[in-house]
Amino acid sequence: MSSKDSMTIEEGLSLAMQHQATGRFAEAERIYRQILEVEPNNPAALHLLGLLAHMSGRSDIAIELISSAVTNAPDYYGAHCNLGNVFLDLGQYDDAIFSYKQAIAAKPDYAEAYTNLGIALHRADRTDEAIDSYHSSLAIDPNLSNTHCNLGNAHLSKNGLDEAIASYRKALDIKPDFAEVHCNLGSALKNQGNIDEAILSYRTAIEIKPDYPDAHNNLGTAYQTLGQLAEAAACYGKAVSINPNYANGHSNLGSALWGLRRLEEAATSYRAALAIEPEMAEAAGSLGSVLLAMGKTKEGLEMEDKGFGVIHFDTEKGLTINHGNAE
Repeated sequence: MSSKDSMTIEEGLSLAMQHQATGRFAEAERIYRQILEVEPNNPAALHLLGLLAHMSGRSDIAIELISSAVTNAPDYYGAHCNLGNVFLDLGQYDDAIFSYKQAIAAKPDYAEAYTNLGIALHRADRTDEAIDSYHSSLAIDPNLSNTHCNLGNAHLSKNGLDEAIASYRKALDIKPDFAEVHCNLGSALKNQGNIDEAILSYRTAIEIKPDYPDAHNNLGTAYQTLGQLAEAAACYGKAVSINPNYANGHSNLGSALWGLRRLEEAATSYRAALAIEPEMAEAAGSLGSVLLAMGKTKEGLEMEDKGFGVIHFDTEKGLTINHGNAE
């Protein structure tokens, strides 16, 4: 702190953390910087100032500050974990994995670090290792609903539906109002063929969180599986009204509208999906099919070629398929 300030470093850190916890970030940053003027290598101030930097979008500065914190305090497990969180947010999964492992080395019973390590491993397509990490976390603290959810997600990605459903149900035993888990449980049940139960799960997710676009979209897919296209279209419409940039929602709405023979509206929905994700092959191909059904042959063939590829038959070479941009 400055010479005219009577607070100790510890008192300054405590006050800054109070500011940070209550959203007074500018005040917190000012105190952290004052501390670092007096004690440039103070690990707590470096770490917490780094967190503020990341929250404000200055992740490069955050990495520099938190790295300095763990250099000066190698056993500072919370800083290692938060450095991993910064790397995870940036998609730098190898760096995140290294940081989480450093946190665990410093604190072997650090359940949160094992969970975050699992997330990084899963995103790095190392799913079996992720599952092991989630189990390690739950062995330390079996009441972590988020970890049960993430374990379920890992099993779901491997089509381990029974395991996924069991994990989601454990998460809901701990936190019954966990909307995301109800939605994920619905997806696992739908993939298992239990459509009616899936619908109940999606509806529960929506009751808890009415502005949850994924739940509305997924409910629509369940209705569409049952052939209830009008209900599906209503769900997709709700999803894209909540999130107008939801490309899959627009594409699914197009599919339901096409099934209802509302071709103009279907084409509009597919175009909306492609405006958001121009390389969305399924939407492009489906738009082409709708345009052909509307008699717009030239544009329809172009879009089908872009999305699905066009089958050509040469009397000398035989049958070939051009997959367009879908590869």
